[in-house]
Amino acid sequence: MSDSEFYNWLVETKLLSNRSAKDVISRCKRIKNILHTDSLDGFSAEQLLESEDFNNLSMFIKSQLKRALVLWKEYAEAWQTHN
Repeated sequence: MSDSEFYNWLVETKLLSNRSAKDVISRCKRIKNILHTDSLDGFSAEQLLESEDFNNLSMFIKSQLKRALVLWKEYAEAWQTHN
């Protein structure tokens, strides 16, 4: 699962604008940095919520990151059912 495939899914399936889709990709990268991983496979919202780095962010940023993680998980599930 590549960022470009995720981007295309966000634009085509979720009808996000190009800018919004890029923002979601960027937020997913930020989540990976917070969780110290190269992939979001197997990581849950609970693990993100337990992170000290995440908890030090503003409520607005936390909300954006959680939404990005929800979108990524939805994409990952759709990708698995089609492959």
